[in-house]
Amino acid sequence: MKIAKILAAASGDPEARAAMETAFRLGQRYDAHIEVINVRRNPRDAVAFMTEGMTGAVIEEIISTAEQDIDNRSHHAQQDFQALCKDLGIEQTTKPVPGKASASFHVEDGREDEVIAERGRLSDLVIAARPGAAGDAKEEVVAESVLMESGSGLLLVPPGMAGDLNGPAAIAWNGSAEAARAVHRAMPLLLGADSVAIMCPEDSSMRGPSAEALTDYLALHNVKCHNHRLPGDWTHIGEALLSTAHEENASFIVMGAFSQGKLRQLILGGATRFMLNKADVPVLFTH
Repeated sequence: MKIAKILAAASGDPEARAAMETAFRLGQRYDAHIEVINVRRNPRDAVAFMTEGMTGAVIEEIISTAEQDIDNRSHHAQQDFQALCKDLGIEQTTKPVPGKASASFHVEDGREDEVIAERGRLSDLVIAARPGAAGDAKEEVVAESVLMESGSGLLLVPPGMAGDLNGPAAIAWNGSAEAARAVHRAMPLLLGADSVAIMCPEDSSMRGPSAEALTDYLALHNVKCHNHRLPGDWTHIGEALLSTAHEENASFIVMGAFSQGKLRQLILGGATRFMLNKADVPVLFTH
């Protein structure tokens, strides 16, 4: 599998520019088409929950302010798109150009989580900004929707961490189907990695194939790996994964997104939630 089409979510926030730039640099590296999407939510939907008991005039003022904010974000997203096309010499097209990097910008009305998850179904990779450390509800909903509804891999990029992911990589491995899907989805990136560290628990806690079995499998693809055992204490597994990735100087992490039950919709597991909100390196998730 190769990376031929990348979907980038463009909110227009300054913190999200690194995600768009990463999409462009990966598109340039793999001669892929980058589809940038800015989703405009109906401002009346956005403020509906907070207008109870307000007068009509106040409601209209709130909606007008929300509309202006939506317009500004869309304008900033398009400005970032134009600047990256110019700086990186990537052609703007309405359709992909086979064999070379190209990019297109789209504005669509609707709910961001629904639109991006649907468009992600025909993308090799979805790239978005990582939710803030304090936990941005909207960004988390978008991330979870893409993971659960798109069938694609989701690369979350922290602010200021733009790049083409060229360098060492780290895989969070526990032998599960989710982890295996993440490895398969990340194969184009792993093939180009300088080195790959398999971050794994002791074999006694494995639910499936061991880290050694993964090493043997990846060797068939000419991906050279080494194992990095994690501490036996699973209380702070998210912190252990991130710390180990830093030790390995990983330019990105590959990780399955694990779930723990249902509360209106699937709620992501503890380690996934930690990485979703606090990882300071790009993380490629697959559910």
